[in-house]
Amino acid sequence: GSVRALPDMPTPRAAHSATLLRDGKVLLAGGCHARGCEEGISEDALLFDPARNTFVAAGKLAQPRVGHRAILLQDGSVLLIGGWTPDGATAVVERYDPRTRRFSVHGRLLQARDGFSATVLADGSILVAGGYAGTMQRLASAERYDPRTHRSTGVGAMASPRMAHTATRLADGRVLLAGGSASRDRLLDTLEVYDPVTQRFAAAGTLRQARHKHAAIRVGDAVLLLGGAGPREYEAQYADTELWRDGQARTTPGPRMADARYKFLDGVVALGDGTVLVAGSGRNAERLHADTLRLEPITGDIGAELSFTTATRLADGRVLLAGGYDPRLQVARQAWLFQP
Repeated sequence: GSVRALPDMPTPRAAHSATLLRDGKVLLAGGCHARGCEEGISEDALLFDPARNTFVAAGKLAQPRVGHRAILLQDGSVLLIGGWTPDGATAVVERYDPRTRRFSVHGRLLQARDGFSATVLADGSILVAGGYAGTMQRLASAERYDPRTHRSTGVGAMASPRMAHTATRLADGRVLLAGGSASRDRLLDTLEVYDPVTQRFAAAGTLRQARHKHAAIRVGDAVLLLGGAGPREYEAQYADTELWRDGQARTTPGPRMADARYKFLDGVVALGDGTVLVAGSGRNAERLHADTLRLEPITGDIGAELSFTTATRLADGRVLLAGGYDPRLQVARQAWLFQP
């Protein structure tokens, strides 16, 4: 495969959400447009049209937000959950209606959150776990948001507060939560599994390396955890991977990436052919063969090590890579297409 540049987006964007809609377009919502994402939180959205390779305006959010999570619902609309706003972490959930191209408030979480995970469960409810609120206070609490009732209910708390962790739905419907930070100076090497039947979390082994701001994807009956960083993240970024299997007390080593990568949670996407695109936080993308756990380079230089880039698989198998910010924290307008 190869990566090639697209025309720039109308505005710079990083730490946004990117969601494939039923009509084949991609909704890019929120994020930030100013250096470092501490200011300049975006209130607008774009639509990418893969037939024309163009970006067009898609309305304004009900609440400007960055670092939120986006969920495609069965009716084709999109929920934006939590994240950081000009007033701090938010509990507001809003919905994008692709027919009207309008955003409206949909409901509220029990707890305002940023740096959390949101995972769709088999019954259509959404497990929202961890994150932080207020003065970077990490959260152990979790809740289930039901899009049908617009309400959230609490579930059992995790054993430890977690922020910037990963959450991966397993084949049996449970959810694996891995790593993250429990405080500013303490990273986690523990894993927990959430059971939607009992609504409880249980210990699920340990990582070989405590890490946060990493990525994860299911490969067969296992979960591959990729990259991330140490407590002093600008000095310790990881190129290694770890493989989790149910019942094992500790993960096993996986393949090593060509680039150290972190802040690339939304830059890893399954391609539907048994391979996985690994992009973001590196000048080049890589392709993982899930059956052999072999990584190979992809032709095409992205041009900068961009964090918080999104990778969205299109209906025709291509992947849209959009935005991010570079090591100087400058937010990018660039976008690319990966051609398998």
